[in-house]
Amino acid sequence: MARVIETSKSRAAPSRTSDRSWFPSFKSKQLRAFRTPIMIVTSLAIFFSIWQILSYFLFNPYLIPPPTRVLETAIPMIQSGEIFRHAGISLVRVLIGFSLGSISAIAIGVIMGRLQIINDLLDPIIEFLRYLSPTAMIPIAVIWFGIGEQSKYFLIFWGTFFFVLINTIAGVMRTPVARQRAAQCLGASQLQIFLTVVIPSAVPYIVTGMRVAMASSFMSIIPAEMLAARSGLGHLLQVSGMLVQTDRIFVALAAIALLGFLTDRLFRFLVDRTLSRYMAFVSAS
Repeated sequence: MARVIETSKSRAAPSRTSDRSWFPSFKSKQLRAFRTPIMIVTSLAIFFSIWQILSYFLFNPYLIPPPTRVLETAIPMIQSGEIFRHAGISLVRVLIGFSLGSISAIAIGVIMGRLQIINDLLDPIIEFLRYLSPTAMIPIAVIWFGIGEQSKYFLIFWGTFFFVLINTIAGVMRTPVARQRAAQCLGASQLQIFLTVVIPSAVPYIVTGMRVAMASSFMSIIPAEMLAARSGLGHLLQVSGMLVQTDRIFVALAAIALLGFLTDRLFRFLVDRTLSRYMAFVSAS
């Protein structure tokens, strides 16, 4: 009888152990789901707390207004729609120039990465021009396109093109040779190898270049709007600076940073939803 009881206990013990092992895993999944927003909120709270303290005790609050004062200034601008109007205009300009620059860079980069003779011919020109910043191109953009929208698109195009181009070339040229030979042994044509092996291998590099270029696009639009525009966040910065309105300057700066942050997060979300299987392509090599 005692052996029967011991046997039943020994059989029941694994179920309790499995329950215990299942509960921590479930709990850890819940923690992982909330970890990212918690870390974001904590990071921003620390940043704004340090900013508030330094503004009051170390710097002049007029020169570097604390976040509470910036928020007080931003509320009327939000209620009147002023900040949304400027942010929307800047965002449209960035998206148009960024799209044109990315599409052109991907098309040219794929050709340069695939055809060595084209790469040898164009690479010196690319290396010569890519050190010209969008800010340096503002005078020539105004002369070529005037102070209309085309000059803004050109400057953002310029700030986007070279980042995406170089990463695209690198992605195409670093396609594993073993994959290409394996596809060739299976009877794939050169076009099939290009579409099913080369392009997927280059996607992670292209996405990285586009993320870097997106930050460059936002940095390109601000000086362009400051010098040759009557709307946009850059224009808001210029007018606020001329009137020495530091509170409004910081509102504009915060709007630029927030707009860039949200745009990058949206871009990453779309990439994860549509290109996730290609993003792991390099790690499988």
